[in-house]
Amino acid sequence: MKILKVITLSIITTICTYSQEKAIKLEDSVILSTSGFETPILSENKNVTLLFKEQIDNGNYKDVEDVLRGAPNIIIQNTYFGPKVDIRGNGEKSISKVKILQDGIGLNPIDDSMGTTPINTISLNSIERIEIVPGGGTVLNGSGSSGGVVNIITKSSLRKDFLVLESGMQSYDFRNAGLSLGQNITEDIYGNFNYNYLKGDGYRDGDSEESNSFSGGIDYLINDKNRVKFQMSYFDENRDYSTPVEKKILEIDRKTMGFPVVSSSKREAYSLDYEYKFSEKFTILNTFYYQNYKRDFTENSLMDYELPNLGHMPFDILGKDLPASMNGKFKEETKGFKTRGKYVYDKGEFVLGYDYSYTKLLRDSKIRANGEFFPKPMPNLKIKGDVSINLKNDIFKETNAIYGLNRYSLGEQWEIILGVRYEHSRYGGKRDSETEVISMNKIHEYKSIEDEKRSDNYAFEIGTNYRYSESGTVYTRYERGFTSPLPGQITDKVNMTYISNDLKSETSDNFEVGARDFLGDTFVNLSLFLTFTHDEIMLIQKNSHNPAIKEWQYKNLNEVRKFGGELYLEQYFEKLTTYQSFSYVNTEITKGLYNGEELPMVPKGKVILGAGYEVTERIKFNANFNLVGSYLVKEYGKENNTIDTKVDSYNYTDLMITYMATDILSVSFGVNNIFNQKYNYEETSLIAVPASGINYFLSGKLYM
Repeated sequence: MKILKVITLSIITTICTYSQEKAIKLEDSVILSTSGFETPILSENKNVTLLFKEQIDNGNYKDVEDVLRGAPNIIIQNTYFGPKVDIRGNGEKSISKVKILQDGIGLNPIDDSMGTTPINTISLNSIERIEIVPGGGTVLNGSGSSGGVVNIITKSSLRKDFLVLESGMQSYDFRNAGLSLGQNITEDIYGNFNYNYLKGDGYRDGDSEESNSFSGGIDYLINDKNRVKFQMSYFDENRDYSTPVEKKILEIDRKTMGFPVVSSSKREAYSLDYEYKFSEKFTILNTFYYQNYKRDFTENSLMDYELPNLGHMPFDILGKDLPASMNGKFKEETKGFKTRGKYVYDKGEFVLGYDYSYTKLLRDSKIRANGEFFPKPMPNLKIKGDVSINLKNDIFKETNAIYGLNRYSLGEQWEIILGVRYEHSRYGGKRDSETEVISMNKIHEYKSIEDEKRSDNYAFEIGTNYRYSESGTVYTRYERGFTSPLPGQITDKVNMTYISNDLKSETSDNFEVGARDFLGDTFVNLSLFLTFTHDEIMLIQKNSHNPAIKEWQYKNLNEVRKFGGELYLEQYFEKLTTYQSFSYVNTEITKGLYNGEELPMVPKGKVILGAGYEVTERIKFNANFNLVGSYLVKEYGKENNTIDTKVDSYNYTDLMITYMATDILSVSFGVNNIFNQKYNYEETSLIAVPASGINYFLSGKLYM
């Protein structure tokens, strides 16, 4: 059976896998994520991947997470609170080192312990393209982008008339419906509207979700000099899922549910852009934005609790398999302003910008448990009681930054790129903890700390771009980046007491060389990188298995070295398009805690093989094969010992056929994970969250 799979897979990846509707035209491709203005991709001294809406349409993607999971160079990490996006080996810290943007506006949370980046609140039918820039972008985007940038560009400025109706169904009783509309209302006013509805069950027993999302706005060309654009979006979701399950149970039934979790989330966002052209050479763009993201979850489970000698209690008390509940409420509010100007001169162009942002997060966590406890010295003495633990965080981060980018031509073929950024951050807040134990006596304990810190950071970059032909480019780049602390990281909990620490910003040195060109019928994009991270922020935990007595410390402990490469190939034939993507990263902690070890949660590589074959003018066949390399998971045991687990590599293959029934109607049928590979989205030494097995989908689109 395994031999048959290998032979079949070889035929698929050789003849037809994932496809692009059209060949990449380098001279027509532009990117916004490196200067804030449209820049030809041939002028970029960075490895850039563009995912167009045609590529997103050529796959059974439910949300942005699914799209990025199949994208070159990107690793999706699943956590209890949602997905994290990683590029070039940032592992557990990816949420604070890889910047996720929507139309240039940041989405990353200011909480790394329970935060999640709301990528799945953006509906797929609102997306025009996704720009992926690995390994840096600190000069333009500031703290949190030293690992890379993903910018999700919507259709808000497309200025094309279109109407797309879509609907689909897939395994697990899943349904979706969507509408996407763009209309030139007048010669100067363009409107857009997108709506998407999802409802269905999941792969595991008890999983279900239902969500609504819509976005829309107006783009108004007042005159040749003035342009105003307003955009808004709204998302709400109700979701039932469950906690990870023991691996030995999954070996018997992979659909087994863990302890139930009920969650809901709502997000709204608004942005206003004003562009003014002083002349053909000088343009200023101003952006005002506001975001509000609320989440609520409740988990009911059985937990072990150990409570130390609170109050006047002379000994620790323990509880085994107590009926318990955890409820978390999160409200994160962000407002900001960005202004940037571009001046084009004879030898190049200069961009000068200022950024301001203020984010406030309210987090309220409640833990409840009741049942039989016993004193640690007397395990036979049973005491009935109730435990209530309330944890509250009221934190903020405020940032002011100024930056400049200059692109200077040294001749017809050579360009030099220089950039610098200064960023001042103010962050802090209040953290409260209240514990109450009611049994034979009532014990109450309250602890609180309030703190505020400031940091000043600098980033700069220098690079070259050599265009040796109309399509060929060789580039080099050095960037000095930084990551300033998040407000929740400046407080430790030691001996059950909150204390302030002296955490400072991380810095990084990023080196990159690369080339892109057409060699015959093949597009080649190659990059090699080397990164040194200094004063890396590390989290050291104690009693991590028990939220009642969990302790932690944040320290600047490690120096980390990462090197690797990325190779992307795409071939164009008469009816066939094939592509191959290879990425590799090697990480090592060279100083500090775990010296000599690799970074946790960093797969060593990723391989994608794909193509599309045009069977007839109306029938197209697509497939893709994804392989994700092995990685290390590091966790803390009940004795505060570290446990290392190697998670094996995994792969899956998807197939899809599309039929253009008429010039305006397409129907697609596909099979995901056709070989029913068993792998996990999340995994530790004992527990895991399984990925879906083989599943099917059918969808249709009406273009008007």
